[in-house]
Amino acid sequence: PHPHGLPGVISPWPGPQGLSGLFFNGLFAMFHNVKIPKENLLNRTGTVTVDGVYTNPFKDLKDHFGASLAALSPARISVVQMSVANLKLALSIAIRFSATRRQFGPTDDEEIPVLEYQMQQWRLLPYLAATYALDHFVKTLFMNFIEFKISLVMKEKSRRKAELGRELHALAAAGKPLASWTAQQAAQECREACGGHGYLSMNRLGDIRNENDPNCTYEGDNNVLLQQTSNYLLSWVTVKHQDKAPIESPFGTVNFLEDYHYILSQKFIASSAEDCMNSSVPLAAYKWLVCYLLQESDLKVNQKKQSGCSDFEARNNSQVYYCHSLAIAFIEHTVLQRYHDYTHDPTIPSTLQPVLKQLSALYGLWSLSKHMAVLYQGGYISGEEPARFIQNAILELCSKLKDDAVALVDVIAPPDFILNSPIGRSDGELYKNLWSTVLQGSKVLQRPSWWAEFCTNKPIVGRLRSRL
Repeated sequence: PHPHGLPGVISPWPGPQGLSGLFFNGLFAMFHNVKIPKENLLNRTGTVTVDGVYTNPFKDLKDHFGASLAALSPARISVVQMSVANLKLALSIAIRFSATRRQFGPTDDEEIPVLEYQMQQWRLLPYLAATYALDHFVKTLFMNFIEFKISLVMKEKSRRKAELGRELHALAAAGKPLASWTAQQAAQECREACGGHGYLSMNRLGDIRNENDPNCTYEGDNNVLLQQTSNYLLSWVTVKHQDKAPIESPFGTVNFLEDYHYILSQKFIASSAEDCMNSSVPLAAYKWLVCYLLQESDLKVNQKKQSGCSDFEARNNSQVYYCHSLAIAFIEHTVLQRYHDYTHDPTIPSTLQPVLKQLSALYGLWSLSKHMAVLYQGGYISGEEPARFIQNAILELCSKLKDDAVALVDVIAPPDFILNSPIGRSDGELYKNLWSTVLQGSKVLQRPSWWAEFCTNKPIVGRLRSRL
């Protein structure tokens, strides 16, 4: 079975003697006594001599494994890109609809757009912030992949290639679950936030949700993939304990773990909701969260081993609330860190920085709010005020972003003929577009096939009498 995904998605088939094959999404290919020339061998990380001896350029098996893992990353990066594309489609439709759909109001004579309601803002705008943050993340992740490919072409040192491969694998293995789950939840929320119009098939939200759903399984089940990332993070704890070497990775995503003990000594310092509306606040909290979950996960695994569990059993029984949460917190931290750095880059036009910084803060606080129990459990925050500050900051940021929401959507939305949703068109003519699309339906102005049976051949009153 595929070692990093669901058994059966791609799996070798041991056929009858002399036959072999591959299953792929229900299809299979069979080979009968096919000889593959040595020059066609896929041997980037290892080869076989003419005498049949296997060799590879790596002295350490872990380095060889790390370089090999990177081959799995491109497809997972593509899934992140597909998930972000689905996010853009769903949010474009739902926010444009919410800005034009009017319902109820402060007086009987006035109806206001549903985007003016706090509940609608809270349901949609955090996902808009996530779309921007994940879009930037996948672009940087692709550039990380390009850097890795260059290292292969330039034949850099085996150690560096291995480290590039391991880190890329860890990022792609966690990035796919985060992006695909976020798109899955966003598509459903957008569908519901548009009410009956969202359920109407012509508006595409149901199709977007259904088309995104396989992304949670393509290239590996999300929950299984997260184990790869937590294993990568736990390996750094081992390195720190054994080699006393500094924690440093090629892409820099784990470098902050060098200050592991100092970070764990920190506490939540914001004294108001306004303080929280800077993404540096959730970013600092995420650094503590990753360090805390790394400490707890390492402790949990070692406790299991000391109780007599094998390495396999120890890791397997330390996933829920520990390693699984660690991987999610790490990738959310990475996404936030990269978007925070981008939005605070002095090269960003000063007119754009305020709204981009608000998006960064909203994404950080909204994501962090899902980890409140652990933040309290570990003692990073205490009392009722910090949680209230975070909640109030999220609502305030939603309110601030509300007026820019349509413009932000216009930046990421595809042309109308690609979006192909009457309620999501850029002209804002909601009901005109709906009615126009309805009229273009096949046989829409014709009577249904059962009309004559029900309306022409009318039943005779009293014809059906009881026989009791």
